[in-house]
Amino acid sequence: MDREYEEERLAAIKERRLSEGEGPDHRTLETRFAPGSFGYHEALHTTNLVVEVIEQQLLRHSAVLLDPFWYGKVREAQSLLYRAYSDMAQMHLDAPLPTGAPPRLTIVPKD
Repeated sequence: MDREYEEERLAAIKERRLSEGEGPDHRTLETRFAPGSFGYHEALHTTNLVVEVIEQQLLRHSAVLLDPFWYGKVREAQSLLYRAYSDMAQMHLDAPLPTGAPPRLTIVPKD
């Protein structure tokens, strides 16, 4: 990760800890937003929505279609975001379930 981005990320975490502290249920940010948590799932869902908006709105917009540079950059951004979504979704699925959560469904192929 770019050093500037990492510094920005760490500053944002520090600010979030100061503003939120522990959540209303006295759980840390790591507990509330780690892979396997509902907070993590929320971020995955939002990422998927952004990928879909790029596909359905931006890449189909006439101004973007008419400009090869713009179209290429938007397509690159979408690809990077989708790869991040896919990698993070796998981490979410591989994480242990939170205490008290129902078991994950398993799809069994028909014979």
